[in-house]
Amino acid sequence: MERELIKMRQFALRKAQQGWSGNKIAEELHIPRRTAYAWLVKYRSCEEAQLANHPTRVKIPVETKTRKEIIRLREKWNWGPNKIEGYIRAQKPHGIDPIGHKKIHALLVEEDLNRPIDYVRTTWGTRRFCRLHSNSLWQTDFKLLDNDNWICTYLDDHSRFILRGKEFTDNPTGEIALEILKKATTHYGVPEAILTDQGTEFYCAPAKGKDHGISTYTQTLLEWGISHIVASKRRPTTIGKIEAFHKGVQYEAPDIGLTFKNYIPYWNNRRPHQELHYQYPRQVYFKDFKKKED
Repeated sequence: MERELIKMRQFALRKAQQGWSGNKIAEELHIPRRTAYAWLVKYRSCEEAQLANHPTRVKIPVETKTRKEIIRLREKWNWGPNKIEGYIRAQKPHGIDPIGHKKIHALLVEEDLNRPIDYVRTTWGTRRFCRLHSNSLWQTDFKLLDNDNWICTYLDDHSRFILRGKEFTDNPTGEIALEILKKATTHYGVPEAILTDQGTEFYCAPAKGKDHGISTYTQTLLEWGISHIVASKRRPTTIGKIEAFHKGVQYEAPDIGLTFKNYIPYWNNRRPHQELHYQYPRQVYFKDFKKKED
């Protein structure tokens, strides 16, 4: 049966070389036109042994320049196959051919650069939100690093662009957050709203027997014309974008040899993001401002 199938495919290829159309070949062999055209495309350059019903896929080697670039990205930035594929397709580096993430994974395994994780990733929440324009909403939070220093960062919700950040040794306060915010607004303008958690640096929570008050941070935002949005308790995913950046500072930055100060330009200008279709935050931030109505 398989031998007969091979003969039919040989006949189809031979007649195609003689100028027969796919329709005429299909009619002669009593097969669907779709099958005839599929054979002509799939088996045109195959050897006879590959005309069997389950032919081995022809392995197309990765171009040397593309191969070197994939290895460089892996060794320098420790990117995975999906991020490497997305970067090549979105940023289109000169002379590099786009290839799929499965082929990239196979190449990394071949080069002994594959390092699978030994734990199951935890997914926190499935609902996502993202503002439509830059400067519509900023997120901010404090983070204690392994070296016992604190950092405070402001991130644009739409583009993931880091607007300003600071590493310091003092305890976190609302005054420090406002100092950093003032510098950010000087360079990038005033956002419509800022999203924080219910940390005491940002929010004055109601105490027992007392009503909810207004913190210095909230009061200052109101004076500047900025709305203060506060996340619910025990909902860290609400400010998940700034949490993701702080996670990168804690784990990714040391892995690729960057300090907090140097990690910010890498995040903004060199690190493609999946949710941004593998564009850089700076690219998205400066092109997606809300257009002023005439």
